[in-house]
Amino acid sequence: MSQPETPWSYPPAPPAPQAGLPSSSSGSPEVSFSQSSPLGGTLPVSVAEPVKSDRRDLILTAVLLVSALVTGASSLMPWRDYAFRYGTRAQETGWAAANGGLGRGWMTVVCAVLLAVSGVLIAAERGRAGRVLAVLSGTTLMLLAVAEWGLGASNSRSGPGSGIWLQFLVGLLVVIAVGVLGPPEVDDAVLGSDSNA
Repeated sequence: MSQPETPWSYPPAPPAPQAGLPSSSSGSPEVSFSQSSPLGGTLPVSVAEPVKSDRRDLILTAVLLVSALVTGASSLMPWRDYAFRYGTRAQETGWAAANGGLGRGWMTVVCAVLLAVSGVLIAAERGRAGRVLAVLSGTTLMLLAVAEWGLGASNSRSGPGSGIWLQFLVGLLVVIAVGVLGPPEVDDAVLGSDSNA
């Protein structure tokens, strides 16, 4: 006696996917991967911002402090030589006029103090205020030297003294030093636009 043949039927359906896992055609859950580092196993290196150099500020501070000392010393030097107009060879300094009165050397000392203050401001990272004060003080020194020589001695002068020359040259040097040693504005603008991008 022969057994009855088993009728053919469709294979069972794959199980339903579980919650939170993606389904696949093979019936096994599909695992997703996320790349955490590039090939080679190293993370990307972050670019550090360039450190601002203080060399210009230090040099400018030193120039201003030395200029303040030289400016103060120029008030003690001869400012005018009156030759023999008063019967004797009379020289005028910043503090002692030829007629025995008090000179205007105190104005030079005020400018020297302002130069020293501007150097301290630059050293204390108040660069813009320090440079503006230094330029104003240097310009004032030059104007005082020109005014003192051109307007103060009428036609009796025979030549400017070393104090007036030194006062004018120090003022000119301060203005040039601030212009040369100041921060490069173009580079700061470029760096600012790059960091914003």
